[in-house]
Amino acid sequence: MKTAQILIVGDEILSGRTADTNSHYLAKALYVRGIRVKNIQILPDNLILISQWVHHNHSLTDFTFICGGIGGTPDDLTREAVARGLEIPLERNADAEKILNAYYKETTNADRMSMADLPRGCELIENPVTKAPGFKIKNIYVFAGIPQIMKAMFEKIQHQIEGTPLSEKVLNINVGEGEIAQFMKVVNKEFPLLELGSYPNLETDRGYRTQLVFKAADKETVENALERFKSLSGLKD
Repeated sequence: MKTAQILIVGDEILSGRTADTNSHYLAKALYVRGIRVKNIQILPDNLILISQWVHHNHSLTDFTFICGGIGGTPDDLTREAVARGLEIPLERNADAEKILNAYYKETTNADRMSMADLPRGCELIENPVTKAPGFKIKNIYVFAGIPQIMKAMFEKIQHQIEGTPLSEKVLNINVGEGEIAQFMKVVNKEFPLLELGSYPNLETDRGYRTQLVFKAADKETVENALERFKSLSGLKD
């Protein structure tokens, strides 16, 4: 699978003032497109920390997604941080400037126009909600932090995000994890390309105690591993 990482920017996330729903949305949206999220990180509104993260991490995965910090207030530092991290100049983007001028009209001011200062050579990501664009540079996609806006922006570029989805099967069983760990070890050893996850359930109304998820690049591996587990454990759905 292709891989991705997500960076959430904002003091409000780290203070607990705002709940981070963006990484959850992106992780799910990427997984169904065959993209495996390898890392999710949250950083404060700090120019040095964000730029260093971009510099050291952006090339570690196929895709990098950053949410937050692209507004027009002093704590919106992501545009400059990405430019610094990539060692690319930050400059006024003519297309972004036109979009902002057309949207704000007579209320345009220097702070609002600062949202048009973007890394040189970037591609704009359309913002159908408030018009202030995000941007793509190299393998980095930068969105607004407000969830409604971020989702609308992601929908504009989702056609660019393609991978190979894993085959997956789920087995719900009425025993605890400690009773099946030995069988999972055998399956893991016999099917090294399989990903086998165990998830305990504490909600009694669901009708099972443990959910096993079998994942692999090909359907045959998943089905064979599932049948092997059933034969070892004597358990069924």
